[in-house]
Amino acid sequence: MLFVRLIMLLLSILLIVSGLIYINGGHSSLYSFIVAYVTSSIIVLSSFKSYQIMVNRRLDIDSNILEFDDRDSIDKIDDPYGLFDDSSEETDSNISLKEAIKEEKKILKKSRRGLKRGLKDSAFAFNPLRLVAYGIFVLGFFWLLNSNSLSIIYYLIAIAIPNIVIVIYLLNFQRDGL
Repeated sequence: MLFVRLIMLLLSILLIVSGLIYINGGHSSLYSFIVAYVTSSIIVLSSFKSYQIMVNRRLDIDSNILEFDDRDSIDKIDDPYGLFDDSSEETDSNISLKEAIKEEKKILKKSRRGLKRGLKDSAFAFNPLRLVAYGIFVLGFFWLLNSNSLSIIYYLIAIAIPNIVIVIYLLNFQRDGL
């Protein structure tokens, strides 16, 4: 629902501002505005959607992996990492410094992220929809440049408007708690 509202908001702004630019600026400024606005909107919306998909996947994975934690809320706040747990098998006096360092290194090696995990996490950056959107953005710029229709002021303004609109909308959405 949020995604559809964002699209409708961006389309209505496109229609209003395009009409005003056509009345005041002519064809070349209108072409520059529409190409930049539409491609910038597609980039922002595809980034938003790919990030949303990534977060949902991560939540699904993490919800399956969660361990049962029987500590109460105060213990979690006081000791979020379980450093002062009473249930630890060994005390500090029983472990030498070298042994403790070796054990910590083993734990760090186990938790180290591999290439496969890094590729999974960066996959949203190479989302096909985003790549297509950036390709259209570049092709649109070159088309405007080659057809001598590029009005750089309208182009730069049109790139900024979707970003500003979505940030303001999401801030209001978060504040209203919808």
